[in-house]
Amino acid sequence: MHIFIDESGTFTGIGGETPAVSTIGALILTSHSLPKLLRRYERLRANLPKRKGEVKGSLLSEAQVAAVVELLRRNGAIFCASMIDLAAHTADDIAGHRDRRRESLAANLTDGHTPELRAGVAALQDRMAGFSDQLYVQGAVMIDLLYRVMQDMIVYHCQRFPKELAEFHWVVDAKDPTVVTDWEDWWSKTLVIWLQAMSLQRPGAMLPGGDYRHFQRFILPELPAYLREVAPPGDRTYGAGVDLQLMYGESFRFSCDPEPGLELVDIVTNALRRGLVGNLGEAGWLPLRGLMIHRSDVYVRPVGLIRDEDRKLARPLLATMNRFRSGGRIMATRNLQWPEDTTVRE
Repeated sequence: MHIFIDESGTFTGIGGETPAVSTIGALILTSHSLPKLLRRYERLRANLPKRKGEVKGSLLSEAQVAAVVELLRRNGAIFCASMIDLAAHTADDIAGHRDRRRESLAANLTDGHTPELRAGVAALQDRMAGFSDQLYVQGAVMIDLLYRVMQDMIVYHCQRFPKELAEFHWVVDAKDPTVVTDWEDWWSKTLVIWLQAMSLQRPGAMLPGGDYRHFQRFILPELPAYLREVAPPGDRTYGAGVDLQLMYGESFRFSCDPEPGLELVDIVTNALRRGLVGNLGEAGWLPLRGLMIHRSDVYVRPVGLIRDEDRKLARPLLATMNRFRSGGRIMATRNLQWPEDTTVRE
């Protein structure tokens, strides 16, 4: 399975008077359909607008976006996305969230961890304090998105194309064409730590009827010693958890090349943001629903780095966001029985 990730927006505009929307999207493409998809995209690409030889989503018309989305839909692509409105946040909100996250980096350390590991975590904490609010917010939204990507693609494909769960190839659009930036290096090193903590709090379901034969190498037979003291009790019938280090570390890279997968995720992620801010007509952004997993809540997850539950999405965003409540891909196959209490803890 191939997962391409890109962002749209500047992740700035804290406390502004009008919505300041940024989005991050992940496009999940199956290995078995990828060759056919890329061949057909190459033909479509010939007529798409480009900047310096690269297709950019911001240049596409509604009809062009819709054509790309339809191509992805016909080839089984899944699109997951998170958004944030920085105008609904204050500088204190961001600072408070950063402080809590900084402390949580070391929250699961126990006496069983080596001094070298403890020193490494302390170094990551120090680096985290030095990043701009812009980069910090982008990282927080990215982690939120990847947690949902991990859950959705496993449950969806264990029912349909279980062989796709044998390998995961992650490609993230890079900031600098010449080097991995300090932020990218820090983010990739802390990714598993954040996802581990989220998974302990919100474990994902393992379906009794799902086919996990090809995913088995990622399932831990028992919890590692360093997690036994912090993991809540739960059913270990289907394994103790998922080896996140293996799942994300085996094939994970940043790329600034005009790869087809990165162009495609740029198109759909940019179309989503353009739709939210009113710069793209409905004919362009509404078909995105057909790439998303249907759920009881809105398909596009709004990320809030605040504790005030009374603060809601700005009214100008609500109409568009609420259109993402229907028209998505159905997660469960017809005969699936969803478990009530069977969970796996990553």
